[in-house]
Amino acid sequence: MEAVLFDWGETLITIPGMVHSPERHLACLEQVYFEPAADGARALSDYGVPWPRLREAYIEAARAHMAQSHRTRREHRFEDRLRQALALAGVAEPPPETELAGLVARLGTYIVAQAALVDGAADVVARLAPQLRLGVVSNYPYGPVVSATLERFGLRDYFSAIVVSADFGWLKPHPGIYRAALAQMGADARAAVFVGDDLDNDVKGPKALGLRTAWFAAKPEPMPDADIIISDLRELLTWLVPPI
Repeated sequence: MEAVLFDWGETLITIPGMVHSPERHLACLEQVYFEPAADGARALSDYGVPWPRLREAYIEAARAHMAQSHRTRREHRFEDRLRQALALAGVAEPPPETELAGLVARLGTYIVAQAALVDGAADVVARLAPQLRLGVVSNYPYGPVVSATLERFGLRDYFSAIVVSADFGWLKPHPGIYRAALAQMGADARAAVFVGDDLDNDVKGPKALGLRTAWFAAKPEPMPDADIIISDLRELLTWLVPPI
């Protein structure tokens, strides 16, 4: 082994997202809504839509975009989601891209503040980094949140590659997203292992390219596509770090 690629969400970091914790994600958006405008920027409340109406529109837009992404395997962006939410809420003229980017950046700040490390993640990353090249491959609609959460917990500098679907354009398990990370790391697929919690994205997809795989499952069960199955990230150390 010369390299380890990690999934991000629910493998290294937990965040308030619309899949695993929608109410927490919506609470972050609510903070953006009621946050006063700064430096001449337009506040989300300035669009004239009451919060309950915008909340429901955002839920509808998020579900539609996530369903489309799942169907097409093309990633959407938070900017796309928020633009559609405002349209569904009755805002006739879409905000300029710069305004949307500012609102999304503020949303990202609240999401990062609510993030938490998965148990054992910091220890595992720090132990593996001196011996193996490390990378992250994540499905997420806003790339800066991925890097910012790793930075917040002091892990960013351990990774020589961070590839996020929002920036790459395609979702895992598109083969190109894994290849892009391996290329950035200068690693061969046959000498790399992928660690993650999703069977399609983190086990079957990488396995098809020749990577070894570690399925991170709360309740492990037999899985022929995974080389190892772990219920605690620290179990990786037994498998990947040679005994002294």
